[in-house]
Amino acid sequence: MSVPFSEMGDRSVTACLPSGTKAQLDALKPFFEAERERARQLSMADTTGLNALEAAARMVLWREQKEALRRQGQLTDSKKALVIGGLVQVLTERGWNRVWPRVPGPRQGRWPGAPQSGPWPEEDTIDLPADLVTTVGAACWHTSAEPIRLLRQWRERYPRAIPSRPTRSACTIEALEEYQRLSAAIITKGDVWRAAYAAGIRIAVERQRGMGMCRDRGHRTSAPYTVIKPA
Repeated sequence: MSVPFSEMGDRSVTACLPSGTKAQLDALKPFFEAERERARQLSMADTTGLNALEAAARMVLWREQKEALRRQGQLTDSKKALVIGGLVQVLTERGWNRVWPRVPGPRQGRWPGAPQSGPWPEEDTIDLPADLVTTVGAACWHTSAEPIRLLRQWRERYPRAIPSRPTRSACTIEALEEYQRLSAAIITKGDVWRAAYAAGIRIAVERQRGMGMCRDRGHRTSAPYTVIKPA
């Protein structure tokens, strides 16, 4: 039996992002508002004529439907919805949107091979569905398990090495190249968060352009959502 989206809870993640990401998100705020208004106009959001019990049941169903639409990239009514839709697309494209074994032991700190710094001057903290965050962590770990194991062995062979400082690497050029090759094979959660933001922005911009192209006598229109009809 599947757990309703509303009962899964959220987990906070912090993404280090390339320059310009926050400006792109700010530029999409009018689109988020247009999406919220479009959602309010759908019949599923209307509880007129229903008694209290029927209205409550309708709203529970509508909340579940909205979360499903966000994951499908069909409802982008907030920054969170944008990242959720992008993340689901990234997981699907990688073949990661499935059940993974648990990560062995607590996973804290930087991942082996992760750079101490990168070209990611912007930072954004966001609450995402716990099931998606768990999937990302497990998928990254198990997909990268072999290069992580080899990188730990490399560290044991060259305990004084500083790969981020080639002139003080304390190892041979060949060993440094091996480290770089193994590091490149490791997919970190940060890689996935950045890909999710990029995919979400791309989806939103494409849908925004589609809405702008569909006009009837000056009024913006767009394709309706596929909505579960109430019983």
